[in-house]
Amino acid sequence: MPTSTFLPAMTQLCRLLLQEEATCHQLLETVHAERAAIRTLAITEFHSINCRRLSILESLQSLADERQRLVQELVTHYGLRPEAMSIQNLIDNVQDPASEDLRTVYRSYMTVAKTVRDEIKQNVVLIEGIRGVVDQALSTGTPVAPGRELYTADGQSFVAGRVNVLIHQQG
Repeated sequence: MPTSTFLPAMTQLCRLLLQEEATCHQLLETVHAERAAIRTLAITEFHSINCRRLSILESLQSLADERQRLVQELVTHYGLRPEAMSIQNLIDNVQDPASEDLRTVYRSYMTVAKTVRDEIKQNVVLIEGIRGVVDQALSTGTPVAPGRELYTADGQSFVAGRVNVLIHQQG
């Protein structure tokens, strides 16, 4: 089969990847907005950020479904193994100028997608750090428990303990 007859599908796949890359940039903006909200503990901003993120993720899913359909079409057209149905398979096995364009666009898209993933991981680390501090602050102290014999960290007996030792020590 002549490759020139299927060039529009390859071009369409490149355009689709460019759309996905642009959508990933939008997602990256929401991740940065989320990080700013986390750092300032602006809890009221999380709802709007999450709504935007959900909308962007739905758009990405739609684009990914369309991309998969096109990849399937191209794999079938070029007679490639159906079990290796991927853009990388097309890049590796189709030798024409359109596949070089696809390689360039795909590389750029993957760079942005990996950046988004890494930025999300940083936000998770921030959230876990805040959660750890709050958990530690809430669980460090021994609650007052009148009528029961309690023990200090060094094993000494006492009747009642201080609430939130960490908060007491820090402030």
